[in-house]
Amino acid sequence: MNEIYKKRLIYQILFTLTIFVIFFLLATIFKSYVIEKFGASILVIIIYSIPFLYLVIFNPKLLVKFWKIVAIFFCISLSIITFMGILPSSKFLGINNDSLGGEISVFLAREPYYWNEYNFSIWHYIQSFFRGIFFLLIGVSITHPKKMFSLILKIKYLVRFTNIKNTKSQTDKVSFLLKIIGVFKSVIHKKKSPHKEIQNITNLEKINEKTDLKNTKAEISIWNNDPEIKAPKNDYSSAIKFKWQIPNTNVLEIAPMQGVSSSEINETSNLIEKSLEQYGIDVSVDSEDVKSGPTVTMYGVKPGWKGDIKTGGQRVRVDTILNREKDLALALASPSLRFEAPVPGESVVGIEVPNKKPQKVTIRSITDTNEWNSFKKDSALPVPLGIGTDGNPVMCDLAKMPHTLIAGSTGSGKSVCMNAIITGLMLTLNPTQVRMIMLDPKRVELTPYENIPHLYSPVVVETERAIIILKSLVNEMMERFKLLEEAGVKNITAYNIKTNQRMPYLVVLVDELADLMLTAAGEIERLLVRLAQLGRATGVHLVVATQRPSVDVVTGLIKANFPSRISFSVMSQIDSRTILDSPGAEKLLGKGDMLYLPVDRAKPLRIQGLFLTDKEISDIVSHWKNQSSPDLPELSVNPIADNSNFTLSDSAGDSLYEKALLLTESQRTLSVSLLQRRLRIGYPRAARLMDELEEAGIVGPGDGGKPRQVL
Repeated sequence: MNEIYKKRLIYQILFTLTIFVIFFLLATIFKSYVIEKFGASILVIIIYSIPFLYLVIFNPKLLVKFWKIVAIFFCISLSIITFMGILPSSKFLGINNDSLGGEISVFLAREPYYWNEYNFSIWHYIQSFFRGIFFLLIGVSITHPKKMFSLILKIKYLVRFTNIKNTKSQTDKVSFLLKIIGVFKSVIHKKKSPHKEIQNITNLEKINEKTDLKNTKAEISIWNNDPEIKAPKNDYSSAIKFKWQIPNTNVLEIAPMQGVSSSEINETSNLIEKSLEQYGIDVSVDSEDVKSGPTVTMYGVKPGWKGDIKTGGQRVRVDTILNREKDLALALASPSLRFEAPVPGESVVGIEVPNKKPQKVTIRSITDTNEWNSFKKDSALPVPLGIGTDGNPVMCDLAKMPHTLIAGSTGSGKSVCMNAIITGLMLTLNPTQVRMIMLDPKRVELTPYENIPHLYSPVVVETERAIIILKSLVNEMMERFKLLEEAGVKNITAYNIKTNQRMPYLVVLVDELADLMLTAAGEIERLLVRLAQLGRATGVHLVVATQRPSVDVVTGLIKANFPSRISFSVMSQIDSRTILDSPGAEKLLGKGDMLYLPVDRAKPLRIQGLFLTDKEISDIVSHWKNQSSPDLPELSVNPIADNSNFTLSDSAGDSLYEKALLLTESQRTLSVSLLQRRLRIGYPRAARLMDELEEAGIVGPGDGGKPRQVL
């Protein structure tokens, strides 16, 4: 917690205490007046007023955002004060008025005739009680008008139903009964069923699409009819000719060689056998069935036999071994054990036991291996993940994933895994092979990668900007489909082989999905699902991370379109089932310990993730920044979405013309993408500025997508 935040918190606490003290002093000074006018109602007023004043002064945005809650609590306070008007005074509290709530509650609860008189009939008590209920109904009407209207409608039909005997024709009676049945039937059908969740989400998506089309119909027509505004054809010809220097792995840290000793393995194996033998379970642990990893060691337990094999003995059931999980954890003095029954390809039950001295895994632990060298040659987007429980390196190809969902609680290693993915791509591929788009709502995890040539767009930290970028990325994806259609190929790999142009892969990395879903759930979900459904053929691949794998963040549509999963340590088994569709992640040790479930595996694989220091990341980033690389194309931001940077009135006499003119004085060549970056504008506006500079004779004529010569 920084000092500014501490000071702000202290000021807010002092203000709250000051307000409370002021209320207390006023109540003490004007005790008789307060008791007479307010009685016990003053407590309700103070409880409501202090948080209200706090929000008004320190956080008015939160007050506006949750105005419904404020309104409903106001009506609840009025109801409580009204109910005090029909309660007798309390001499124990020092209140000698006609009611517990003072004159204000009497005013709300009683008719004017009885304001100065306490003794009235039970009917008046009931009448006053319903006045308190009336204030509650007002609160419901303000916050949920549709539900209130539906309630009034049902009451209307019920009242009319009581007078059905007065209807003359039998037809009227039947029709009237059908209306009542229809009202209650509609209420029943409004209840959401879990089996219809995906269908309801799909319908909501269609409604949102129709709304967006309706709101932007005029702008889209103007955009399509304007011959000057076209999506740029990215030209990588100069970038391909440039000799890119791949970073040397010598800048990476070498992990110290540690591991589980043979004595520790033998000791643990004996403990497993003896502990299960105490409960009559015959098992054996052979040394060839033990696989040691950096943080856990998997012991292969072979079930024995009950009775003589020759006389028809019975083999020990696997369930009897699994039921002794807690007893084994106690015997091994282990915080948690994880069972894998059976181990794929082997007739043993795997018991994963944490090592006493965990081994640190660095990215160089994988990049220096022969497996990595052969893997990266055959993969389009090679990424190192970590080392498995068998001690072998684990890698993945993002192009085959094709989209990955990462989840884990705070401090479990989720953000480090994101850094490992980014660093792995920068260690093997140049910007003509892969471009990255980073969405970082936390503002601190991905911002160190700012200005690297691999970025297709600056790092996005605002939710509004994230929506604009994702919409523009959808447009980019559809333009790529047109290029694939023209070339007569099915995917990006075939396109790069057949044509002379280079179409790089696009990797979208979202560090915290929960924060985006909190502010714009419907729009973010729709865009991510659309990219995931169609992005594989065009080389668009998504890596999305979240620390809150709940169903409102990781929705059914997102899970269905993100087949590859990585789960770090989570809080509960429910979270594990949400991300992996199976338990186990709640038993992980944290600090990079993860379960990896690729699209081609039925069960997750346990891996110790990589650890990257800030210095390693800084060295890799500095290597790419220090290269005097040519101008690279950037993502064309949709001007309809980014209306803050583009308006239809910007066509003539642009206010940024002078800044563009100053830019030409320090450049030998000028490109549209350079104007976009330096002036922070969209492509159409930058293209118009370029045309104005050409008309003024400042830059030369255009030659395809190449930078123009400054005259």
